[in-house]
Amino acid sequence: MKRPIASRLSATLTCAIALSVSACGEQAQPAADATQETGWIMPPEIDAVASSGRELIVRGQASPLGRVVVSGAGGLAYAVGADAEGRFELRVPRPAQDTLFLVEARAGQAGFPAPYRLLIGADPSAPIALLAIGAPTQRLDSGLGLDAVDTDGRAVFVSGRSTAGTGVVIEGSVQSTVTADEEGRWRLAGSGDGTTPITIDGRAYAPAPGAVAEPGNLHRAGAGWSIAWSSPGGGRQSTWFPDKPATAR
Repeated sequence: MKRPIASRLSATLTCAIALSVSACGEQAQPAADATQETGWIMPPEIDAVASSGRELIVRGQASPLGRVVVSGAGGLAYAVGADAEGRFELRVPRPAQDTLFLVEARAGQAGFPAPYRLLIGADPSAPIALLAIGAPTQRLDSGLGLDAVDTDGRAVFVSGRSTAGTGVVIEGSVQSTVTADEEGRWRLAGSGDGTTPITIDGRAYAPAPGAVAEPGNLHRAGAGWSIAWSSPGGGRQSTWFPDKPATAR
């Protein structure tokens, strides 16, 4: 990895229409040039993904009346317009293969990508999350406790959810008590390769990255899922997601 893990995050999407392959192949123009023509455009922020059978309902925030495009492998993309308050809702079929979707705002031919990828697994029990190089993963499927362990081999992020405002006791490679924010999310940074057993409020987890057959694809790893991927800029990161209890799915 060309730069160590450091904090940052964001998230977004609504009503799906498939775009043509040519539209999906549009290259995002440099933000500086596009800004001169269109003004500043807010990259989409996803804040929730709900499952509805084989469909996923993606909700978030973008520029008011702006256009949001979500594109994945095979040239398939979905687009929707935000309302006057910037809210949008997009229905996306669950992909046939694990997909790291690119999420961006569009203004003409200019693209304003969000600083994360939307991970949706083909398996309904697989995690749904926002992944960003150099930042903790934001998991979007239901559950409490440990959400994910991110590492670049030297630094590690541990993140999860609890009741808003409560203290969370973490023991393992990273030891501390952190307070969940107003959304119930908490995160902690430390050092390590992400394989050290960890205990969250008395519950033990054993991260297991496993063998990476294909970067960008989820695979079973211990009692959970693992994925490794890299950004166009050369950043690399791997993430391990513990299985959620059956009651949380």
